[in-house]
Amino acid sequence: MQRITIKDIAAAAGVSHTTVSYVLNKNPNQKISDKTRRKVIETARNLNYIPNENARSLRSDSTHCITVALEKSITHTRFSGILQGIREELGKEGYGLLLTGFQARDNMKNPYYLDSVLQRRADGIIYISSDGLSPACSKNIETYNLPFVACDCCPDEESLASVSFDYEKGAFEVACRLFGEGSKRILYWQPDAPTFQETYRITGLEKARELYPGTVIEVCKMPCIPDDASPNDRYPLIDDVCRQSLVQNVMPRLALFEEGDAVVCSWGVMVKHLCAALYQRNDKRFKIALLSDADIPVIPNIRVLTSRPGFIRGGRESAKLLLSQLRGEDVNLRVVLDPDPPTYVEL
Repeated sequence: MQRITIKDIAAAAGVSHTTVSYVLNKNPNQKISDKTRRKVIETARNLNYIPNENARSLRSDSTHCITVALEKSITHTRFSGILQGIREELGKEGYGLLLTGFQARDNMKNPYYLDSVLQRRADGIIYISSDGLSPACSKNIETYNLPFVACDCCPDEESLASVSFDYEKGAFEVACRLFGEGSKRILYWQPDAPTFQETYRITGLEKARELYPGTVIEVCKMPCIPDDASPNDRYPLIDDVCRQSLVQNVMPRLALFEEGDAVVCSWGVMVKHLCAALYQRNDKRFKIALLSDADIPVIPNIRVLTSRPGFIRGGRESAKLLLSQLRGEDVNLRVVLDPDPPTYVEL
């Protein structure tokens, strides 16, 4: 028989899952009418809801530690920035963090990040993934009713707290800036990965193109390296693949572009190799833009238009949102952060 969750109770009672959580956990900091309280309790009883005592005990016995679940390399600009923001915000409140992956040990039923909270080694979970939120993760969090924030995942479940970056707006603003300055064609150099971030960015670029008649967006995809590449091999491999993509795909396309047209790069490593190649050739002058928080390479006489998503800020907001849950505060479950306005960096 499937375990009844607070989401099931909320749907049957016609209230939010947050209200159900407050009632069942007897949160004294929230003003809930007696009528709503009775309705929630009656609905839970009718559905034969069995509270998870492990999860309930977490609210009253703090470990002052938060589990951060992250599968990608922490040397990546996006994830290192998010982690930095989380650490800074948790530190202000006297919390530490426990960094773990998504895997489970051989003798464990649940992933380590989940067991770390159920076994009371941490108070809550911040889950970071560029590949979205897995169905198994969503089910586990709803089943155990645990303090949880998804960062950079864009989960479909409205009941789960999340912090996301507006990738579409960042790409849209950069393209509008470039088209407004006279560029007629933009080559978007992106990783060949089916991520929602890249889907949003393509949407933003196309929306900008529609506002400027006679302009063109072209897409050039860089092959991705295997996910199982070791940390020591990963970045040399990315460098090699990036150089090959530049020589075989990007530069031949740019030969057909006019001076003043633009290249928009998804990753910082792309800008590094592109700037070096254009500096050496020194023929047509193209505009260059970057949709990342990565540092700009130091190459003379090259300007790079940057739109920074604000990954450190995203980490801080994720920690704030989780700590608010732990304090029993009424929170906005969906936080979407605007990117910084496009700005040229002079080198």
